[in-house]
Amino acid sequence: MYSPAEVPAGFRQYFFVNAGGPSRTIVNREIVLRKWQLVTLECGHKVLLAKYQKSAKLGCGFCGGLEPISNQQA
Repeated sequence: MYSPAEVPAGFRQYFFVNAGGPSRTIVNREIVLRKWQLVTLECGHKVLLAKYQKSAKLGCGFCGGLEPISNQQA
């Protein structure tokens, strides 16, 4: 588990501690700073994950009505 301080500042809007929400298929993966991956889900939202996570589906926090950590700390 990563703390919010470890998340790259430019990508905090895409990071959820526990995303939850409806399950969506991952359609694209983009490596960010070797340690992270920015995934695009079938619903069109992007979510930042640790690079080692390789699942084919992910809960979309945006569709689940949650807010990323950048909005929670304001």
